[in-house]
Amino acid sequence: TEADGRHTREVSTESDAMTEDTQEVLSGRVISPTVQFTEDSSLSWPAAGSILMDYSMDGTVYFQTLNEYKYNPALIFGAEEGAQVVSAAKGIVDSITTNDETGTTIRMNLGDQYTLIYGQLENVAVAEGDVVERGQLLGYVAQPTKYYCKEGTNLYFAMEKDGAAEDPFLYLE
Repeated sequence: TEADGRHTREVSTESDAMTEDTQEVLSGRVISPTVQFTEDSSLSWPAAGSILMDYSMDGTVYFQTLNEYKYNPALIFGAEEGAQVVSAAKGIVDSITTNDETGTTIRMNLGDQYTLIYGQLENVAVAEGDVVERGQLLGYVAQPTKYYCKEGTNLYFAMEKDGAAEDPFLYLE
């Protein structure tokens, strides 16, 4: 437009016309962290303790508290209440929720459609959106939920690939 004999123009901001990803590339900054996990990657043990219940999606396993056999999409680590739970791999915390079965639960995106799920936690030391390094403290083992009373205090540790249960034991070092 012309105002007072000078030429001016209206300029829209980059954010009006571009997505955040485009802005990041153009500005040379990387705001959204990326992580990568493949079938050849490995996991470290998330807690000290022994495996109380194996992953089993091919056949049912006995759940003592529930007094029934059912599929188990996770490893259940027997661990002392208050024991540290650390990240088994580098990832991004997608969510921290609470549910009746696994209590306070962290879902962590590892990249390439892999997800780790840590349940039966208390005093969580991370927040949604955090980039967490392998071995970093996530929280502590809580009292078991009503679904695991007879099994005792434990860490619920599950893995998914493309939303389907995957045996985390196959990736443990």
